[in-house]
Amino acid sequence: METKNTRIKQMLKNFLMIFVAGLLIVVALAGLFININIENEKNIIKIRQQNSGEIVSVNVNLIFEDINSDGNIILHSGEMKDYINNSADVNNQGELKRMLSNMMTNKKIYDSIRFVGIDGAEKVRVNDTENGPTAVADSALENKGDQTYFLEAMKLNSGEIYISPMDLSKEGGEVEMPVKPVMRLTIPVFNDEGERQGILVLDYLAKNMLDQIENDSQSNMDMKVLLLNDEGYYLLSENSDKDFSFMYSNHEEGTFSEENPEIWQAILNNGNGYFDDGKDLYFYTPIYPLEGYQNLRWILVGAAPLDTLGVFINENNRNMMLIAALLILVLGIVSLIVARLLIQKKEASSREKITDSIFKNSKEGIIIMDAEMRVVYINKAFSAITGYSEDEIMGRKPIDFKAEENLHAVYREIWKTVKEEGNWQGEIVDEKKDGTRYSKYMTISRMLDSKSETLSNYLEVIEDLTEIKITQEAINKIKHYDENTGLPTQALFEIKTREFIKQVDHLAIIVIQITNFNRLRDNLGKEVRNIFMREASRRIQTFLNSGDLLGLLRKDEFVISRVNCVDRLAMDHLMNKMMIYLKEPIDIGDEKVYLNVSIGIAVFQEDSADLEKLIEYGNIAKNYALQTGDNTYVFYEKEIKENYFNNLKLETELRSALEKNELSLVYQPQVQVGTRAIFASEALLRWHNGNLGQISPDQFIPVAESTELIIPIGNWVLEEAIKQNKKWLDRTNKKNVVAVNLSPIQFKKSDLPQIIETLLKKYEMPAELLEVEITEGILVENMEGARSQLEKIKALGVKVAIDDFGTGYSSLKYLRNFNFDRLKIDREFIKDYPANDNGKIAKAILNLAKQMDLKVIAEGVETIEQFEFMKENGCDEVQGYYFHKPLSVDDFEKLITEKVSEKNSGEED
Repeated sequence: METKNTRIKQMLKNFLMIFVAGLLIVVALAGLFININIENEKNIIKIRQQNSGEIVSVNVNLIFEDINSDGNIILHSGEMKDYINNSADVNNQGELKRMLSNMMTNKKIYDSIRFVGIDGAEKVRVNDTENGPTAVADSALENKGDQTYFLEAMKLNSGEIYISPMDLSKEGGEVEMPVKPVMRLTIPVFNDEGERQGILVLDYLAKNMLDQIENDSQSNMDMKVLLLNDEGYYLLSENSDKDFSFMYSNHEEGTFSEENPEIWQAILNNGNGYFDDGKDLYFYTPIYPLEGYQNLRWILVGAAPLDTLGVFINENNRNMMLIAALLILVLGIVSLIVARLLIQKKEASSREKITDSIFKNSKEGIIIMDAEMRVVYINKAFSAITGYSEDEIMGRKPIDFKAEENLHAVYREIWKTVKEEGNWQGEIVDEKKDGTRYSKYMTISRMLDSKSETLSNYLEVIEDLTEIKITQEAINKIKHYDENTGLPTQALFEIKTREFIKQVDHLAIIVIQITNFNRLRDNLGKEVRNIFMREASRRIQTFLNSGDLLGLLRKDEFVISRVNCVDRLAMDHLMNKMMIYLKEPIDIGDEKVYLNVSIGIAVFQEDSADLEKLIEYGNIAKNYALQTGDNTYVFYEKEIKENYFNNLKLETELRSALEKNELSLVYQPQVQVGTRAIFASEALLRWHNGNLGQISPDQFIPVAESTELIIPIGNWVLEEAIKQNKKWLDRTNKKNVVAVNLSPIQFKKSDLPQIIETLLKKYEMPAELLEVEITEGILVENMEGARSQLEKIKALGVKVAIDDFGTGYSSLKYLRNFNFDRLKIDREFIKDYPANDNGKIAKAILNLAKQMDLKVIAEGVETIEQFEFMKENGCDEVQGYYFHKPLSVDDFEKLITEKVSEKNSGEED
């Protein structure tokens, strides 16, 4: 009995020892597993938080890239350029407002878009209203010169941007309700000469971005999302009352930095990372609106609750507790070694399943080879990429199923590197089972035995780049080729031309502009525009050699790299043939479209060895050709550049001449030959500019006509002459006719009969005291249209004279078909009489006018001999320095007042 009891005690002791030891091991392992699981779960949360942060950062970047892109579209649009070049034109302002309204209608992410001048005053603004985008009236525009975003944007260079901090829209100094988070992206605006014109401001409704951040952060886990500014204020939180508290004067709601000082200090110290306070796991990272734009940043904070990782809440932890209990009950006296082996086996099995799952489900192709480089494993992705099944490839070396010899050479070099360095990675072109060639990214690594450190296997991972390559090629085509014509854009054109320059000694850059592009587009529409641009491209290409290159600089400008062009005469011949072909009509349906072109040519080495300069000089020559008239070409020369910029300077100053009151009229008396009495005067335009001084009409009139500034200037001359003549009539009671010259541009593009009728009524001046002078060129371009205009003018009672007769077309049919009151002999036929001119032409004109019963006035009469000649040959009236130079208003009034006084005195005597 005693022995039995001893055995029982010993068994009990052994049992207790084994049981206690097992219990301690199970508890210890359970605790270890639970802690590891908690840490793993935290790591998974961290990875998800980090991924969410990266997604938020990418999407925020995409949002602002889109906004920046919208800004650049506006900046480089024809509407903006037209407005910058001529902001006084109401049509240009209207087109810009329309384009901004369309942008806001399409995007629906902007509160407003505005253009602010360099003086800080808004010039154009379109607001988002309940009724959709609405252009703000000029009277309601504001001055933003004191705004931070204006001051910062005015420091920017071309191509730079400024993004304002996020705040709330205010109205009348108070936060607008409901609250409206906004940000402002500003872009400096320069004209073609690089002169700063102001800034473009896009007021972005940041609520869209905040919603996007919240959605991105919570899409794959339960996480509290916060967005802070650099000072720790909430921009996005669970409690909307705390958001943007810095915008309110009382600041009653707390800030993140005040509520979480330890976390805020970690953010300040580290920039990005994690913070575990036992309740929540915080992830923080800086967010920038654009990659590389460091002037503005926010802090994204994600807080994931840790209570889900508790022992009795987390599913894995609960399972572990259950397993431990079962082990204690079932295993009891099982040895520590067996328990540990079972656990190790289970863990090994779990790892094996995970590895197998990763390999099988990977989208990359995976091959495992033995130390002899024979395949022992492939996954499904490898078969899908290459077309080889597992049966076809197992036990073979990868190099064995490469048909092309060059691939054998490539693989030999790759395996040489693997053996020497342990791995190789890079992009190669391989072949599939069916012979299809494809690009792939491949990584080959050696795998060593964990115990012996000897070579056991090779791991090869491949990624099919076919779709990526296709996408890259599509992007490259969109980026470098015009969608309509298929021609290279400027960037690709410059790349290819630089290659030409390395290979040839002679090259010319030819810039061709369709100068009536905008008018054709506006009248005929976009589709027709595309057709005639394609046809223009085709016609130009018929003149190109195999080594030449045609590209598209802008929507209406072609550019050619002409190689091996040495002979200037050959280039002249080429340009003439090209212009003739380009001017031939293009049939589009029932319409015939005629293109007007201007061409500029710059020669490599002769003008510059720099391609950008050559293109610039070609443009200058083209613009100079345009200034001289459509359908011509010009070779670049230094004098052309000087003249072109002089004309640009004149144009710039002339645009503000009316506003600055720099224009004036002088009046040259016209005298009756028989009585020598003053019966009329010719109004002559003069311009005195504060910067350039007195400018000759021969200089500024052509510029005014080429830019159509002659229309408002011509209307001003008409009104000023009528108004002044009415004053003289009231003061002297003497009826003197005032003659006003009409420009061909003014005649074609204005309703002159209506304008003249309105001015005569406004100043109550008799119509017979006004005479308009037209040149023969007006009649040549549109005889029927001119007849209609002139008949309406004469119907008002206004006199009509034909000016500079004999210097233009001088067709008798104009005199026969139009009812002129006077014919004016140009001074060219008088000025050299009698020394170098016998006066035969002037006499012939006088005889012609007499036969047609037309009165004749001769201009430029400067000597007694010239006056006597005109008198002897029946000229009715003269004007010129022999009698009077052009006089100021006061001097002319004094002259006619004296004449009236003399006449009255004579009558009294």
